[in-house]
Amino acid sequence: MQDSPFPTPHPGSEDLLELAQQAGRLGLFEWNVRSDHVHLSSRCLSLLGLTTFDGNRESWLKCIHREDQIRIAALIEDTFAAKRREWQAEFRILSDQELRWVEMRNIVAYDDEERPSRMVGVVVDVTERKHAAVRLHARTETLEDAVRERTARLAASESLIRTFFDHSTECHAVLAEAEGGSFRYKEVNPATLRLYGMTRDQVIGHTLEEVFEDGQVAEELAHHLGICLRTGAPCRYERMQGHRIIEAVATSIPHEIGTSARVVVSARDVTERRRLEETLRQSQKMEAIGQLTGGVAHDFNNLLTVVLGGLDTIGRQVPNLPPSPAVSRIVRSKEMALEGVQRAVSLTSRLLAFSRQQPLAPKTLDANKLVSGICELLRRTLGESVSLETVLAAGIWRTEADPNQLEIAILNLAVNARDAMPGGGKLTIETGNCHLDKAYVSGLSEPVADGQYVMIAVADTGSGMDRETLERAFDPFYTTKEIGKGTGLGLSQVYGFVRQTAGHVKIYSEPGQGTTVKIYLPRCVAEGDGPDNQSASREAVRAIGSETILVVEDDAALRAYSVEILRELGYAVIEADRASSALDVLDQKKVDLLFTDVVMPGGMNGRQLSDEAVRRSPGLKVLFTTGYTRNAIVHHGRLDAGVNMIGKPFTFEGLGSKIRALLDG
Repeated sequence: MQDSPFPTPHPGSEDLLELAQQAGRLGLFEWNVRSDHVHLSSRCLSLLGLTTFDGNRESWLKCIHREDQIRIAALIEDTFAAKRREWQAEFRILSDQELRWVEMRNIVAYDDEERPSRMVGVVVDVTERKHAAVRLHARTETLEDAVRERTARLAASESLIRTFFDHSTECHAVLAEAEGGSFRYKEVNPATLRLYGMTRDQVIGHTLEEVFEDGQVAEELAHHLGICLRTGAPCRYERMQGHRIIEAVATSIPHEIGTSARVVVSARDVTERRRLEETLRQSQKMEAIGQLTGGVAHDFNNLLTVVLGGLDTIGRQVPNLPPSPAVSRIVRSKEMALEGVQRAVSLTSRLLAFSRQQPLAPKTLDANKLVSGICELLRRTLGESVSLETVLAAGIWRTEADPNQLEIAILNLAVNARDAMPGGGKLTIETGNCHLDKAYVSGLSEPVADGQYVMIAVADTGSGMDRETLERAFDPFYTTKEIGKGTGLGLSQVYGFVRQTAGHVKIYSEPGQGTTVKIYLPRCVAEGDGPDNQSASREAVRAIGSETILVVEDDAALRAYSVEILRELGYAVIEADRASSALDVLDQKKVDLLFTDVVMPGGMNGRQLSDEAVRRSPGLKVLFTTGYTRNAIVHHGRLDAGVNMIGKPFTFEGLGSKIRALLDG
């Protein structure tokens, strides 16, 4: 028989063994395989939740959780079959209705025939360790889940950033600080490559000096990026890329010590935005100037009406005076004053045209006929040193415009051309059909509809204009002529008239190469031809009458002047200073014609007064007068249908003829 691996206890060692079991919180287990008797120490019985034990191995196995019993029995059989001396296992027990985990470690003794004879071991309660392991495992899984979720979020964010980076219409680039104060490209998006006109291999890994051939550009960029790194704050700057304006911002990226400092640059092409901003500023400037000039012209016209009226009165009274040197001086002074008034009238007319408040009377016209009709006047205006040539297109389309204002516009352009050729030259007036496409009108600084237009071009061989002059050419009172040589309103009148006619005007000029001004008027597709103003006959009309006229004017001096003219012509005149007073008169007396200002105080303008007066007195004739209209009787630059108007200032003969023609009409 083999020597037993279990030493025989010495006397008194049982107490020591019991203390060791308590200290180690373990119990002893002994199984005599041959007799099939199991011995459990008191501590082991306590661990297994037993108060009594019959020593039977089957009874011990029943203490084990039923799901673990077969596993433990099989483990013992495998140990015996393999002649292993040691084995250990963990299993569950149900102690005091509480599920606990124990660990069992055993040593097996075999006899001479290698049959198991005895198995001795210890049982340790590992419930807390198991629970701790379960908690640790759960916490680990939770942490792993959190890590996986965080990783997934980072991957999604990186994918989103990469998608934004690759597909953004803005330019993005990452640069790292390089030797010599330069920077090297680490990453760029496709938009940046498109801006540079380069491939990725031509940019990534290269310095600013290698990417940009212009050393000044590279130096300027390095300067801005250096400021960003030194201050740690975003650095905004602009630069030119060819003809494009690039707006950029550089931002530093946090980096570890020992690594190269990096910046990310985001840039965008703001050329179109700047053009639109400049267009808006130009539009606002022209609108503000237009409002100012319109108001000045209105008040100035009122004053001119009184002045012209006084001169008319002087002129009519002079024939009644006996001839004398004093009367001769009065006549000369009157003529000089009248000439000054006429020039002032022309000036206010141009102001109104620029502010697009000049009432227009458009007619369907043939541009070729109009140009041919004023050629003789132009030749006299230009003088012998300037030759005039016309190039009139065959099959010219009809257009719709105010012929008088169009003639004035062409005359203004001709005068400007003559003054630009002090030593003589050639003036060419050309007509043609053309089409303004969407690509062209989208680049203009003002709204212009695309479509078919009739073009009238006035070209000279004069001194031309520089860039600064071109930008301000249409500004009122801007002129390059000497003081006293021009008002600076010629091109302003052309601009205002063309825009009010829904057209477009363009100047082409280079210093020393002459100037060409092209007027584009919308094609008229209506059938039939309207009467041409230049061919309309001006028959003399009888001015004197006896009808009753109601004069409505808030300006006392203007009202007195109008009343005086009409009474001198033989009319019965009733006067009113506002619309409400005029309506009271209409309710009490029969009136043949209402002569009213358009702009009046009291909440009712001349057009509203006219509508109410005609409602109360059907068949009543109405004549308007105004310095400018404020859209009361003019809409979209045109007189409303059926509206009759005489502009301020008006003369004795002009008012008399207009009223007589209206009453006889």
